Amino acid sequence: MLALQVILYFGCEFFQKNLHYIDIELDKRIPVIPIFVLVYVLWFPVIALFPISLYNASPLLYRPYMFTWITVLIVSIIIYMVYPTTFDRPKNLDDYAFGFLLKFIYKSSYRGLNCMPSLHCSMSTMVIVFAIASAMTLRLKLIYVITSFGIIVSTLFTKQHVILDVVTGVGLGLLLSIVFLFFY
Repeated sequence: MLALQVILYFGCEFFQKNLHYIDIELDKRIPVIPIFVLVYVLWFPVIALFPISLYNASPLLYRPYMFTWITVLIVSIIIYMVYPTTFDRPKNLDDYAFGFLLKFIYKSSYRGLNCMPSLHCSMSTMVIVFAIASAMTLRLKLIYVITSFGIIVSTLFTKQHVILDVVTGVGLGLLLSIVFLFFY
């Protein structure tokens, strides 16, 4: 599933035209805090480990979670193709601790596209919703919820996303999580 996500996410960048800049004045007031890159990259182990934890704790929630994941991915890819978005990221990060790591993250995206909705935010929201609904231990729920919330916040402080990306990502993740959790 992760491999498919990576292929679709980066693959659609090659076909996008007519980019839309969606940052607003408030985005410019949010400071870049490169140390948040350490939280941002936690998204990768979270989305890899959470389905296993969910299946072990609440096997009946696993299928709705996976259907939510697939639907979020499909809807996001369609939006990326129809309305590709981007914004300008900071250029000079050499004066910051962890700036080198943030520059590496920036360069890992072919053209810095596929911003809205933020998959980091939509999938982190899914993790929060399904963790709360699961029979996981309180400790494990807290780990997933706090980490996922931190990932959402980190998208702004690393300048990987702007406010509209975060709002649409959280909204999409929340809406589809509720739909599949309660109506599947």
